[in-house]
Amino acid sequence: MRKSLRDILVIGWLNGWVPLLRSWIWLVANSITPLSFLIVLAIYAGQRGLLWGLLGGLIWTVASNGISLIGDATFYRLEIKFQQMLVAAPVSPVAYALGLALSSLIFAAPAVIFYAVYLAVLGAFTALGALALTTALVMLWISTAGIGFAASTLISQMRYAWAVPSILTAVLSAMAPVYWPATVLPSQYLGVILPTGAAGVIGQSALGMVHYDPGVLIAAWISLATYTVAAFLLLAKVARWRQI
Repeated sequence: MRKSLRDILVIGWLNGWVPLLRSWIWLVANSITPLSFLIVLAIYAGQRGLLWGLLGGLIWTVASNGISLIGDATFYRLEIKFQQMLVAAPVSPVAYALGLALSSLIFAAPAVIFYAVYLAVLGAFTALGALALTTALVMLWISTAGIGFAASTLISQMRYAWAVPSILTAVLSAMAPVYWPATVLPSQYLGVILPTGAAGVIGQSALGMVHYDPGVLIAAWISLATYTVAAFLLLAKVARWRQI
C-alpha cells in the first residue's frame, strides 16, 4: 500500500509538476478557451456574466485536464515506451493510472486556483456552497480522468490521441449546462446526464446563480457519484500493461 501511494505521487510529480514548470506553454494553451469565454461573458453580461465565466472555467479546466490523459497515456504507451519500462519497476497498472490522474489535477491547479480565488473575491461563496462545489469538482476530476485513461487504451495511433481529447472536452463542456442553465432544456433532468452538466448544476446552485428544484440537485449528485464509481471500476478493469 505504501509503495503504491509512493508510485502514484512520483508519477503525478513526473507527469504533472515537472511539465508545469518546464512546459508552461501548455498551461497557457489549455486556458485560452475558458478565458476567452470569461472575457466575452464579462463584457456582454457584466458581473453576472463574470460569474458564469468563472464557474464554467473551473468545470472546463478540470474536465479538459482529466480527458487530456488520453494523449499522455497513449504517448507513453506507443511513442516512448515509458509504460513498458514501468513493468520492470515494478509499478502496478492501477498505481500508474492513478498517478496520471493525479498529474492532470496538478497541471490544472494554477487555473483552478485563479478561478476559485476570483470567485471568492467577488463574494460568491458561502461555506456550504464552497464545500459542495469542491466536492463536485473532485468527483468530476475522477470521472473525466477515468474516462480519459480508459479511452487511451482504445487508441492505437498517435494522430488520434491529441484530437480526441479536444473533441470530447468541447462536447462535455458545450453540450452540458456548464456556461448556461439547465432551465432552458425541456426537462432540467436532461442537464445532469453528462458529468460536466451534473457538476454545472451543482455549482450554479452552490453559487446562487440558478435555483433548481431539490429533485434536480439530488439527480445531479446521483449522476456525478455514479460516474465517479464507474470511473474507478473502469480504471481498475482497463488499467493493464499493453505492449502495443
